[in-house]
Amino acid sequence: MATARHEPLAKHADSSGPRCLDRTESGCTLASVHYDIVLFGATAFVGRLIAEYIARHPEGRKLSWAIAGRTPEKLRALRASLVDADPEIIVADTSDPASVDAMVSQARVIVTAAGPYAEYGGDVVVEACVRRGCHYADLSGEYWFQREMIDRFHDEAARAGVKIVVAAGIDSVPSDLGTQFAIEQLDKRGQRAAQVKALFRDYAGSFSAGTNKTLETLAKLPESGDYDATFCRDPYVLAPNADRKLENETITGWDRPTFDPDFKAFGTPFFMAPINARIVRRSLALGGHLPCSYAEGLSLGAGLRAGWLWISRGFGYFVGDPIPLSPKSGQGPPRWLREAGKFRVTLKATSANGKHTAVVEVRGRGDPGYLATSKIVGEVGLCLAVDQEELPQRGGVLTPALAMGPVLRDRLCAAEGNRFMQFTGLTET
Repeated sequence: MATARHEPLAKHADSSGPRCLDRTESGCTLASVHYDIVLFGATAFVGRLIAEYIARHPEGRKLSWAIAGRTPEKLRALRASLVDADPEIIVADTSDPASVDAMVSQARVIVTAAGPYAEYGGDVVVEACVRRGCHYADLSGEYWFQREMIDRFHDEAARAGVKIVVAAGIDSVPSDLGTQFAIEQLDKRGQRAAQVKALFRDYAGSFSAGTNKTLETLAKLPESGDYDATFCRDPYVLAPNADRKLENETITGWDRPTFDPDFKAFGTPFFMAPINARIVRRSLALGGHLPCSYAEGLSLGAGLRAGWLWISRGFGYFVGDPIPLSPKSGQGPPRWLREAGKFRVTLKATSANGKHTAVVEVRGRGDPGYLATSKIVGEVGLCLAVDQEELPQRGGVLTPALAMGPVLRDRLCAAEGNRFMQFTGLTET
């Protein structure tokens, strides 16, 4: 069945709306244009990868889009590096809310890579999107930022039909859409899911300065005094008004190394699980699937394989492109590691009566946090810009599963000629 989609805006179409910075032969001038997608934070490490992905995407070539950030020189350099793409430039800074408002007023969708979001004024962008009726997607892993956005903007965004999509990268699309996919398999048989477990069997890649900063803040948050211990330990912190919460649920559900008989593997706590599990529980709560427990871990084998990827190449020295062990702002893993990385997660949903199960797998190619994330959020932006008529008709501060669900899943499966990600049903009982 054909998919109903929005027609892309005509490139560089005239408009009476706010203005953006555009180039001329003599430098920069003001031009009046509107965009299907504006990529904010485009000169960040992952922002550049997102720009490259949209630039080479068949649909991206048909869209009117722009790259945005604080520094015109960096934006021009990024544009010059893109092959067969000529996005416009918008200069905006969250320390200047008027510039953010002008940027948002020109866009159908804002995709922002300008994190950590709590530190770099992410709320300024969200507020402008809700007020201007512009859909939004980010790569936030900061649950405290996400909760603040829920408290401040969910109701207003819901009334306006604006989708504010958080955690739209490796955290937490595979876990979130994978859980939704597993539950769907039980739903088809008239069974309600009471438990979902996820085990990452592969997670090989690297990290950047931005990721380090987010994880450091996450570790120090309970000691910061900004949030009390109850808030930090709440597994349902992103579903504050949910009914039918499970009293014995922990943040990740996988609190210590243990052999799991369902997966026939030794699993350990996973550093991404505190982010992913909270997002999944918001999906479960708003999707009407509670009570349903969620647990997420990392297989011992995945950790060993990730370590071997680094060691076998001498941390990059054997291939002449070493891994930056203390990356500076704007740095990330070298190209060989981005391309050699991968992820794979197996999820098992069990029915309330314990008699029915569904096991599914989500896998993808590329460094999870960077190359894979750039493709995932690139598809999220395209989905929000082009597929609106096929998406759930709801607004609010949403998870990827709630905002886009199977439409995004189909997009990810089709991306790069069906070679990027796969969602596969393995077994049913």
